[in-house]
Amino acid sequence: MNILSTSNSTSPEKRFGFWDSLPLARKILLAFGVLFLLAVILAVVILSGLNRTTAAYEDALAQGIQVRRLSDQLTISVLQARRAEKNFILRWQGEGIYTAYENYVTLHPQDVASTRGPTYLQNIATMRELIKQLDTFGLVAGTVSTGGMTQAEYEADIALLTQNVDTYEKNFLNLVEAYQKKGFDDSSDFESQFRIAASNIDGGLFYGQVGLEQAKITFLRLRFSEKSYLSNSDPAYAVEVHTFVPLLRDLIVTNSELEPAAKTELIAQTDDYLTAFDSLVALDKEIAIHNEELIASARAMESLAAKIKILGDQLAADGVNTAKTNSAQTFTFSIIAVFIVLAVSVVLAITLSQQLTRPILSLTNTAREISGGKFDTQAQVNSADEVGTLAKTFNIMTARLGQAFAEVNRRAADLATVAEVGTATATILDTDKLLLEVVNLSKERFNLYHSHIYLLDEAGENLVLAAGAGEAGRQMKAMGLSIPLNREQSLVARAARERKGVTVNDVTKAADFLPNPLLPDTRSELAVPMIVGGKVIGVFDVQSDVVGRFTESDINIQITLAAQVSTSIQNVRSFEQSKAQADLESLVNAIGQKIQRTTTVDGTLQTAVREIGLALGASRVSANIGTSRQNASDEVSRN
Repeated sequence: MNILSTSNSTSPEKRFGFWDSLPLARKILLAFGVLFLLAVILAVVILSGLNRTTAAYEDALAQGIQVRRLSDQLTISVLQARRAEKNFILRWQGEGIYTAYENYVTLHPQDVASTRGPTYLQNIATMRELIKQLDTFGLVAGTVSTGGMTQAEYEADIALLTQNVDTYEKNFLNLVEAYQKKGFDDSSDFESQFRIAASNIDGGLFYGQVGLEQAKITFLRLRFSEKSYLSNSDPAYAVEVHTFVPLLRDLIVTNSELEPAAKTELIAQTDDYLTAFDSLVALDKEIAIHNEELIASARAMESLAAKIKILGDQLAADGVNTAKTNSAQTFTFSIIAVFIVLAVSVVLAITLSQQLTRPILSLTNTAREISGGKFDTQAQVNSADEVGTLAKTFNIMTARLGQAFAEVNRRAADLATVAEVGTATATILDTDKLLLEVVNLSKERFNLYHSHIYLLDEAGENLVLAAGAGEAGRQMKAMGLSIPLNREQSLVARAARERKGVTVNDVTKAADFLPNPLLPDTRSELAVPMIVGGKVIGVFDVQSDVVGRFTESDINIQITLAAQVSTSIQNVRSFEQSKAQADLESLVNAIGQKIQRTTTVDGTLQTAVREIGLALGASRVSANIGTSRQNASDEVSRN
C-alpha cells in the first residue's frame, strides 16, 4: 500500500518591499502623510518662487549697486591718488622733498592728513582693497547676458587693474626717488652738485682775474642755458650747455693770464659741472618716462573702473530680468505642482483601494475553491500587513486541513489494510500458515522493509521467532532465533516487558537496538506487544529502510493489527485444542467398542494394550492387573 506522507516544511519566506510590509493603519497614515507632504511641498514651491523673485530683485539691486559703488570708489581713489601725486610734484621743491613726502605720499592714519585728504599710498591701499572686493564678482560677471563679458575677461580686467596699480605705484615711487636725487636739499643731489661746481667756476673767473672776459661771457651764456633747461626741461638747452662747456674749457686752457694750477682747477670744476648736469638730464629723461607710465597706468585704471561700472549696470538689468523670469517660472511651477498633487492623490487613492480590496477578493476566491475540495490551493501573500497576515493564516489553516484529510485518508487506508489482513487470515486454521500470511501481507501492504512475529514460549522466558517475511524471515526461523525476555539490547523484548509499542526512527542512535546481519538496511523499527486477555503472547515487529518512517499513528495501527492477529492465534489454538480433544474422545470410544466385543479378560487386556499402543504410537505397551499377576503385553510397530 502507498503511505501518504505530509510535510510541515514551507517554501522560503517571501520578502516584501517597504510598502507591502507596512500594516494597513500605517499605509493609510503614510498615504495621508504623503498628501500632507505634497501640500507642504506645494506651499514651499510657491513661497520659494516668491522668495526667489524677491531675492532676484534684491540681488539685482545689491550686486549692481555694489559693483557700481566699488567702481566709483575705485575711480575716486585713482583721482585722489593723482591729486596727491600732483601736490607732491608741485610742492616738493617749495616744501622740501621730505616734508612733501610726509604730507602727500607716506602711509599714515587718515586723521593726520585730514586737511589735505588721503595720501598717495593710502589711496593705493584703498584701490587694492576695492579691487579685492571687485574680484569676488568674477562668477557673477560671467552670467551677464549683455556686453559680451565672460568670467575670464572680467578676471583678466581685475588682474590688469592690479597690474596697473602696481605699475602706477612703482613709477610714482621711482619718480619720488628721482626727485630726491634731483633736488637741492643737500650736497648729494645732482642740482646741488653742478651748482657747487658752477659756483667754484664763477669764483675762479670773476674774482681778481683779468683778461678772462670771453670766458666769463661764455660762462654766463652757459648758465643761461642751464637756467632755461631747469625751467622747462627743453632738451635744446641741454644741447647748448654741451656746446658752451667745450668752449669754456678751451678759453680757460688758452688763457695766458691764468696760472697752470688755476687752469687745472677750473677745468676740473668744468668737468664736474658737466658730469652733474648730464646726470641731471639723464634723471629728467627717467622722470619723463616714469611720468608717462604713471599717466598711462592711471588712465588705464580709470578706463577699467568705468568698464566695471558698466558691468554693474548690466548686472542690475540682468537681475531685473531674472526676477521677472523667476516670477513667471513660479507661476508655471505652481500650476504644475497643483496638477502633480492632484495626480498623486488620485494614484494614492486607487493604490490604497486596491491594497484593501484586491487581497480580500483573492482570499474570497481561494475560500470558494477550498470549499470545493481543492485543499492544495494557496492564497497569494503579496504584503506583510493585516491582509497579508490573514492570507498566511489562511494558507496555514488550508495546509493543516489538507494534512488532516491526508492523515484521515492514510489512517483509513491503514485500517483497510488491517481489515484486509484480518479477512485473509480469518479462514486459516493453521498457526504457522496464519503467522506467515500476516508477516507477508504486512510487509507488502504497508510497504515495509521487513516484518516478523515473535511468540512467548510456555515458560514465559523467551520470545521465539514464529514467522518472518521473505527469505530473511525463513532463514531466521530455520536458525531457531529467539530473544530472552529480559534482554536489555532488544526493542522486541522491551515492547513485551513494557506492554506498549516501542518506536525507534533512527536505529543508529538507539542504544537498545539489536542489529541482525540478515537485515542490514534497517533504519527504523516498530515493535508492538501481542496481548490476549491481558496476557502477552508475543511481539509483532516491523522494520523500514527509511529513517523517521513510523509515527504515533503507525503505532496505533500496528497495535490494532497485533491485537487482531493475537485473537486469530488464540482462535486457532482453541480450534486445535478442541480438535485434539474431539479426536481423543473418538479414539477412546473406538477402543471401548473393541474392548466390549471381547469375551475374556485376556482378550480385553490384549485389545486394550494393542489399541492404546497404536493410538500413542508406542513400540511396546504392557499392563499388570491385581495380585493374580496376570500380564498382557503387545508389540506394536509404527510406520
